[in-house]
Amino acid sequence: MGKKVVLFILTACTVLILGIISYVFQFTTTTTSNIVKEIDRNGKFGDRQEEISLMDGDPVSVLVMGMDTRAGKQGGQTDTLVLLTINPDSKSVKMVSIPRDTYTKIEGGIDKINSAYGIGNVEMTMNSVENLLNVPVDYYIEIDMKGFTGIVDSLGGVEVNNDFEFRTDHSDFTDENVHFPKGKLTLDGKEALLYARMRKLDPRGDFGRQKRQRQVIESILHKGSNLSSVTKFGEIAQVVGKNVNTNFNLFELWMLQSNYKEAQENITSYEIAGEDKTIKGTYYYMPDKKELDRISTVMKNHLEMNDQDPYAGEEKKQDSESSELEEEKKQEAKSRESKEGTSEEAEEMDGEESRNDQEESNEDKDSIKGENSKEAEERNTEDSHEKQDPPNEQKETETFDSEEKSVENSWDPNVAQVITKNWSPVPTSQENYSGVSFEKGSLDWEEMTAAISKGAGLQKNDMIVWWVSGEGLKKVIGTVTDKAQTNNYRVYVSWVDGAGYKPTKVEVLHENDQKR
Repeated sequence: MGKKVVLFILTACTVLILGIISYVFQFTTTTTSNIVKEIDRNGKFGDRQEEISLMDGDPVSVLVMGMDTRAGKQGGQTDTLVLLTINPDSKSVKMVSIPRDTYTKIEGGIDKINSAYGIGNVEMTMNSVENLLNVPVDYYIEIDMKGFTGIVDSLGGVEVNNDFEFRTDHSDFTDENVHFPKGKLTLDGKEALLYARMRKLDPRGDFGRQKRQRQVIESILHKGSNLSSVTKFGEIAQVVGKNVNTNFNLFELWMLQSNYKEAQENITSYEIAGEDKTIKGTYYYMPDKKELDRISTVMKNHLEMNDQDPYAGEEKKQDSESSELEEEKKQEAKSRESKEGTSEEAEEMDGEESRNDQEESNEDKDSIKGENSKEAEERNTEDSHEKQDPPNEQKETETFDSEEKSVENSWDPNVAQVITKNWSPVPTSQENYSGVSFEKGSLDWEEMTAAISKGAGLQKNDMIVWWVSGEGLKKVIGTVTDKAQTNNYRVYVSWVDGAGYKPTKVEVLHENDQKR
């Protein structure tokens, strides 16, 4: 099951739990009490020592854990982690998904974040998420992912409006052969899962899949909020009781229903940018530190923790800087007034200096190319030395920041060697890939880069991507080079319905070409 599919299921289950569990509480308190699992956490999050109150409507955070074993079984791992912050005043929810292979600090060293559950169960998982995002985790909901189809079936299925006919036979994500005709459909749990997973047959790619996922989630919410049958409540309660654990107590579940219900109508999702990395034969997802800081700020602000936020004083700092700037302007004005009488002399001196500079420029003109070549060679040598410095493996468990630096992409294009000054430098970091609507590491990204490598005639593992831009998902332009950085190409890629991404035009780039 792919990461996006697991995230979708978890998102659907999350909004369902937050929207329905408190309804179930009203009618089946016995079953609801069975899912309440109190935990013992030593101490509180450093920036949040005060107790929060759901009765008073304080903003809260909830960690939702999708499990690959039955909820509550010791020794399992988390397939998916999602942290939500819920603010009843703004009637909104912010949600960040944490990749299961995220490289982070956990008690006893540095490891994948999903291993925290196997080592210390729920408590250590909550602590590890707090350490990663620097955001407090107030509550948790633990969901067995196998319960998704049961929840949909308990609701009597979901209703969707299918835009085009398709079948799932010959699909790479399932062995099931299910036909989905165009128009309004009522889907059971198994069909809803397949409907939400399909992507390659959709002419809109991932955008189409996202739309179908939203249809399923909206139908779940609609069905859940309009249940009137006690029998149905009982069925859902049984599914929830077998597949969910939480540290919300019965009173807090009631408060969740009373004070926080409207927030689920306004959900904003975030993903943590980063890179894939293999260390000692093990795959890890290396989160981008700046992105972690940005998301931490967003989540803390949503929890109304502005006092403790490191960016909270930025406004005051800017005001102070503005005052200093005004003072500098006044001093400059006084200085200009005092120099008005000598302006002509200054102009003559400037003219003389300009003529001298021009003469020196003419004398050195013949040697510029040689010096530039020498400087480029020296920079290449320095880059080479930097790349040869191995990470200090003995301090992996102590120096997360230094390890993070050691995993930066060592295939950065050597711009000084390959491109002359006539070619504007191109961005080499993923955060600068402007105009591309999908994330690095997604299926769309992998298929797009595969089409670029095919167009350039390069093996994917022998290709360095410099720059990518495009119009949404339909058309993409990629500038690439080979690993030796001797051959440079610009490849035009288009989405072809039913066939995926295909290269449509290839240009061989030379030194004097300008980046478009």
